[in-house]
Amino acid sequence: MEHQCTTEKSKEYHTEAKSHILVTFFLSLIFNFIIIFGGIYTNSVAIVSDAIHDLSDTFCLLVSWFLEKYSLKKKNDKYTYGYQRLSVLGAVITSCAVIFASIIVIYESLTRLLTIVTPDAKGMFVFAIIGIVFKGYSVYKVYKGQTYNEKAISYHMFGDVLRWVAILVLSILLMFWNLAILDPIISLLIAIWLIYALGKTLVDSFRVLLQKVPSNYSFDKLKEEISEIDGVEEVVDLHLWSLDGIDQIITAKLRVNTKNCNDLADIRHKVDHISGEFNASESTVEFIFN
Repeated sequence: MEHQCTTEKSKEYHTEAKSHILVTFFLSLIFNFIIIFGGIYTNSVAIVSDAIHDLSDTFCLLVSWFLEKYSLKKKNDKYTYGYQRLSVLGAVITSCAVIFASIIVIYESLTRLLTIVTPDAKGMFVFAIIGIVFKGYSVYKVYKGQTYNEKAISYHMFGDVLRWVAILVLSILLMFWNLAILDPIISLLIAIWLIYALGKTLVDSFRVLLQKVPSNYSFDKLKEEISEIDGVEEVVDLHLWSLDGIDQIITAKLRVNTKNCNDLADIRHKVDHISGEFNASESTVEFIFN
């Protein structure tokens, strides 16, 4: 017996994510042109590295929006669980791209430490303000998102905000003291933080793809609650995994001591109720009779 429930909350989350990512994409696209000019004008490695980094941002955001859009497609005979996992795939692509870009920034920063160049402090100050405005609004659009896709992007954008805040502070310091060495050091530290933060998101995304039991739900509690249902003698087999980090899937093979249709329907109803507590979009129950 299979139970399916319409996950309006999940659909709402993915629809909002699509809209938020699209806004963030256009902000990033506009900012690309500004930052490329800014890096050349100020001779700042922190801004130049962000220009390279921001190109990957824009590409990843476009891919993420595309995957988020198609994650809303209805399931069919070929994709019986639908396309929701495309959202998780978007998180994987974003995380991998940002980690790769951060490694490039680390290399550039280490290289720049050997050849210190004093950047244009006043130019850095102006572009830092612009960067904080653009990236700050991008964070605002995605930081409350429930999808893994949005979570990966929010870490990404928050790292950008930190970078621009650091560049702003650095530009002020450079107006009074010759501390040009802080320019590559700041880029280095933020790149390391991004690798750490996006690394965690990447691991969480892989856990979803590998059908790991969601960390915010107890597998033992699920098994215990089902086994306590009247008429259930044994939970022979049980699976709990997440479809996209929001909706769960539950399948159970239960040994029961009754063949009465009303009793079986009552067991099924109670399993459905328990499944709801675990935010399961679908649950399948197989009965084994003694």
